[in-house]
This record gives sequence, structure tokens and C-alpha cells, in this order.
Amino acid sequence: MTAHPSPDLSRAPRRAPSGGRPAGPRGNRVNAAIAGGLAVLALATCAAAAHRPTLDPAQATAVAAELRALYERIQGSPAQRSAALVIAHVAREEPVRACMKSSGFRYTLAPFADPLADSPRLLLPTEVSAVVDPGAADALKLVPQAVAEEPEAAVARPKDPSYQRLSAAKRRLYDDTALMCEPPIEGQTEVSTPEVSGDLDAEFLDMLRRIGADVEVASRMEFYSSCMAKLGYPVHTVGELYAAVSAKFRDDEGTPLRPESSLMPHATAYQQEAVKADTTCRTPAWAGAMSLAQAELAAFTEDHADQLAALDAAWAALEARAAEARAKLA
Repeated sequence: MTAHPSPDLSRAPRRAPSGGRPAGPRGNRVNAAIAGGLAVLALATCAAAAHRPTLDPAQATAVAAELRALYERIQGSPAQRSAALVIAHVAREEPVRACMKSSGFRYTLAPFADPLADSPRLLLPTEVSAVVDPGAADALKLVPQAVAEEPEAAVARPKDPSYQRLSAAKRRLYDDTALMCEPPIEGQTEVSTPEVSGDLDAEFLDMLRRIGADVEVASRMEFYSSCMAKLGYPVHTVGELYAAVSAKFRDDEGTPLRPESSLMPHATAYQQEAVKADTTCRTPAWAGAMSLAQAELAAFTEDHADQLAALDAAWAALEARAAEARAKLA
């Protein structure tokens, strides 16, 4: 960090103090002392940032793991998020069954398709990943999947086993009734998570923004774009890198590449090298951020101990409700 030079008071127009008396030698000495003090303070601040101890890779990785764990404690682990989803799913299905029953039909609840079944952990938001992770590996590795995904087709509601024993006319009536019993989208039960989760999440992100805005961390991040450019990736942010990698998995018309496309090996290689480049160029800022995060994390956990304990209990209660919901699907 470079200290800004203090203003040259000798060249500044001299303003007479109250009473109209011109500043004398003593006044000049006071002004010089103030200017010197400000310069020393600026240099001391810069020196403190420049000499801030940086964690070694193992220590930084441990702090990052603690931050990820805290994020999942607040937002819920994949299993806890799935619990919230299955509760909402059953809450949407039960009114359909009741509606069908009132019309004289049996109805089997639709099975729950867990979108988080293959997720070992929740992906951090972009602003969090840039601070916590040494690179954008998680997001970049999912680019092919994200590009190739097509809008989900409407899933047909399951037919109860008794459907097969109905006459053709009764089957048509069953189908019409099932359609009529379908709840409107605006009236469907929303996924519910503990209320305190949102409050803590906002403060958690504020903590990470403070870390990212630190002078030393920010100065190290300025190195990112030039470093990436030297490695063949003219980008300034992870978002730009993600867009560049995504573009490689589409043809000139914007259509996602098919697995057998001759361009797929090139796109995959570009993606893999992008992960390596991002890790290389982001690590200096990440290591500095983890040095700050170590103390911030301890303070956050201590300051919010009661809220975190309440949140743990709320997630546990939600998982218990999810067990009851899953039993209804069996």
C-alpha cells in the first residue's frame, strides 16, 4: 500500500487566524507537526497492512472449511435443505389427495425427487466463493451441466394402482378430476426454513463483504485481472470467467454442445485450465482474506451464540417433521 503524500503546507495560502493576526513561527511549527503526524499515521496504517501475517496454505484451508461449515449451519446442509423441500412437497400433495377422495377416487402421493441428492455441500454464493474459496472450481466444474440443462418438462401426476381397474369413462373422469384438484401455483406451499436463518445469513454476508473490502485484500485482487490475462484469460472477475467458459460449451448459434461434438474436448480443456488459472491468480487475495476471516469467524460465532443454538434446534425440528413427511410417501 502506498501512503498518500501529505499536503505541502508551505505552498498553501496562509489564512490569518481569528483576530486578523498572521500566523507566526509557532503556528508554522504546529501546522508542520500536524502534517507530519498525519503522514506518520498513514505510513503506520500501510505498514500494518503490509506486515499483516498471512496464514500458510494449510491454515488458510482450515479457516475456509470453518467458514463453509458456518455457512451450512446457517443456510442448512444439503440434507437439511432436502428436509425443507420434502415437507413442502407433501404439503402440496395432501390437498390433491383430499380433493380426489372427495370425488370418490384414491390418490397416491407423487414421489419426491430430491434436487440435492447429488450435492455433497451447498455451493457458496459468488460473492462468498470469491473470498472463501481459493478458486471458482465448484462453479466452473458445473458449467457443462448448467449449459446442457433443458427446462424441465411438466411431470405427470402418478396414477393410483386402482386406476388400472377403472373403465375408460372412469379413467377420463379420474384424469379430469386430478387436473381440477391441481393447486394453483400461487397457492402452493412454499419451502420453509428457520426464520433466524435469514437474519444470520445477512450478517454473515456482511462479514465477508468487510473482509473483501479490506485494503490489503482489495489490492491483492487488483492483481487478478493481469494475472489471468497472462495465463490467456482476459477477464476481471469470476463472473466474466464463468461466462467465457460457458461460451465454449455452445456453438456459434448459442446451442449447447452435444457430448459427441468435436468441440467438446477443446471446451473441456479450456474449462480445466480456467480452474487452474483462477486458483493461481486468486490465491494471494484468498490467503489474505483467510487471515482476516480467522478472527472475524471467532467473533461472529461468539456474538451470535444464542441465535446459532436456536437455529440448530430449529433445523433439528424441521428434520423431524421431514421424517414424518417421508413416511407419508412410503
